[in-house]
Amino acid sequence: MTSACWHCGNPAPAGAFPARTPDGDRDACCPGCAAAIETIYGLGLDDYYQMRQDAAPQPDDQRQALDEALFDVPELVAPHLTNTAEGQRLKLQLGGLTCAACSWLIEKTVSQQPGVLGASVNLANMTLSVDYQGEADPSQTARRVQALGYRVTLPGDPRTKADEQRAHKQLLGRLALAGLGAMQAMMYSTALYIGVFDGKDALYEWVFRLASLVVATPVVFYSGWPFFQGALRGIRQARLTMDAPIALALLLAWTGSLVMMATGGEHVYFDSAAMFVFFLLSSRWLEQRQRMTIQQAYQRLSDTLPQAVRRLDEYHNPHWVSARQVVQGDRLQLIQGDIIPVDGTLIDGHGAFDESALNGEPLPVNHSINDSVHAGSRLVEGNIVLEASGNVAESLVAKITEQVEHAQHERVEVVRDWQRIAPLFTGGILLLAASTLLWHWSSGVAQAFEHTLAVLVVTCPCALALAVPLTLSSTLATALREGILVASPRQLLKVASIKGVLFDKTGTLTAGQFRIVDSQVLDKSRGLDDLLSIVAALEWNNPHPLAKPFQQYARIAGMTDIHADHTGVTGMLNQQQWRFTGAPDMAKQGTTCLQLLCDNEVQLYVWMQDPVRQEAPMVIKALADAGITARLASGDNNKAVTSVADQLGIKERRGQQRPEEKAEWLESLQSISPQMMVGDGINDAQAMMVASVSVATGNATSLAQRAAGMFLLHDSLKGIPALPHLSRLCQRTIRQNLAWALLYNILAIPFAVSGLLPPWMAALGMSASSLLVTFNATRVSRWKLSSY
Repeated sequence: MTSACWHCGNPAPAGAFPARTPDGDRDACCPGCAAAIETIYGLGLDDYYQMRQDAAPQPDDQRQALDEALFDVPELVAPHLTNTAEGQRLKLQLGGLTCAACSWLIEKTVSQQPGVLGASVNLANMTLSVDYQGEADPSQTARRVQALGYRVTLPGDPRTKADEQRAHKQLLGRLALAGLGAMQAMMYSTALYIGVFDGKDALYEWVFRLASLVVATPVVFYSGWPFFQGALRGIRQARLTMDAPIALALLLAWTGSLVMMATGGEHVYFDSAAMFVFFLLSSRWLEQRQRMTIQQAYQRLSDTLPQAVRRLDEYHNPHWVSARQVVQGDRLQLIQGDIIPVDGTLIDGHGAFDESALNGEPLPVNHSINDSVHAGSRLVEGNIVLEASGNVAESLVAKITEQVEHAQHERVEVVRDWQRIAPLFTGGILLLAASTLLWHWSSGVAQAFEHTLAVLVVTCPCALALAVPLTLSSTLATALREGILVASPRQLLKVASIKGVLFDKTGTLTAGQFRIVDSQVLDKSRGLDDLLSIVAALEWNNPHPLAKPFQQYARIAGMTDIHADHTGVTGMLNQQQWRFTGAPDMAKQGTTCLQLLCDNEVQLYVWMQDPVRQEAPMVIKALADAGITARLASGDNNKAVTSVADQLGIKERRGQQRPEEKAEWLESLQSISPQMMVGDGINDAQAMMVASVSVATGNATSLAQRAAGMFLLHDSLKGIPALPHLSRLCQRTIRQNLAWALLYNILAIPFAVSGLLPPWMAALGMSASSLLVTFNATRVSRWKLSSY
């Protein structure tokens, strides 16, 4: 027996996944929905289901009231809020957007809300990000968006996907009707244009015109309704949108043709209106397909993590809980086929993990006890117990998703400039159309009307509006597919101009996998194992690569007041101060030397080696061949830095660099030419903030990832030399699209104004311009990292 899931409405086998509630068990389709039901009832939010339980379609006013009610429930809004330096950031899901003008209108309206610092719409995945000064006000923001005529809800609402599918089907229906209507209207109009009917057949001529009216009317007012709707929405907000000249052209074409029929005029324009709608909808459909493709690529990141997981209690019994309830220290049971919900450390068992969702590598990776495992990996073989190192929001996948969102909302200069001039451009089009009407008025009303209609059609700014956003979105999606996460499109566009790259050493040019090659005990009263257990206690929670070799040793008990700084780690044990720090003067060639001190007296020296990355020589050579100078700055001792630099052929190198010294060196280099910073550690973040372009490696710390404009998902440097090629491809495509869109308008407008371009040809040219821009933007998706 199958019933409907109480949470999402999908089919659910009765009794398979029961969710326990105060009102009795509820059927769920999966453990994730069961956990969600129990969580919502546990928070006392069962009214949420009372509002949703009627599955019948609701009128718009009821739906609006429902959405407003959801925004008033703090527990439902909380997962979509993040803290910022100034206050809070809220993410909302939008519906009903059709073009860049819709994004601009929503951003402007929400930005005027008291307490809002800024608003940004991501047209690719239909989301709105709002930054508040202080506490967020979701209800007020939702009401403002709803007042514009757009849908707004919380991300993850199951109705959102249904709305998107319904909108896509509706657009296809409008497009199909417009295509059939345009063909029929052209058939009737062709007979009229070539003069098939003479004076004796005037009745048939009138019948053909009437047939054109019947065919074109549903095309103009049903298929073309989105353009009328967009224009009306802009007029109500006292703003000119791109839909305004389109709606005016359609209305004039249909009304003017009707007047010509009534007065016995020579020409009607039903065919031109139908063609105009068909070509516009074709462009919009292709644009929507492009957005959906990009959105699906990003959605795979968000959908990687499971909704529920087995958590072990104090008696080691597993219980299903929501993945959002997992906190640091929880022990999770995972079996073959499970997806890791949070970053953590493997404490029992071993297995093979498919990490392709994170790094694109198809071959499974084996992990055993004490190995770190990232959320989003799939356990393809084995059974394990994982100790969570944080919650879902702190996982690598969550950070990547956050950076993707940031990249999608970032506005490059050319997009911001277009959004500012779009209303002026639209106003200019209307003014030009009015001037054309007045200029040709002396030639007759019919001729002046025809030339004015051609001007309105040919100047449609769709191609200009699509030129940059589609190219950027396609580039970001392509880079992500190839293992390069672009958090800042502005930085990506700057990569082509860089003249130098400053590399960190440890974990960047080297593998970050130190091994102990030698040691010397100075305090003979303690053995090496005892001293290493003290080091392990100091370093057990330190993310630095130098700390990892010591974390395999048993920690001595009683270490307190552990404090890490940029030069080492200090702690108290038996009222003695222990410190583990660098000893650069004791370094041997190609090694890093560390020392353990007790009350400032050296107890132990440890020499360590870190191998150079296998791909590093190729990367440095490729940069040199491209005319880009590689430099090395490291906090390690000069001997270790010199050894690595000599192996890679890097002439300019500096050792024992503090974070501020790296940043100062980079600033001095940037005064001459743009520079890139590549690093992985906390001590690289300051320099990354200074650099024109910053790249974090696949093993980078959280702070380095957040400071970087780009992030390599693969633990490899092979993507570095390819970045200038991708940047130039993106820039070239943007320039091509803008040049074509502008050139088309510059060439076509004089012909339309002078009366040499009929409306049907103007419709064809405008649509061809938009289609060309869309197809050209999708060419970026053919870029391959392996080609460079």
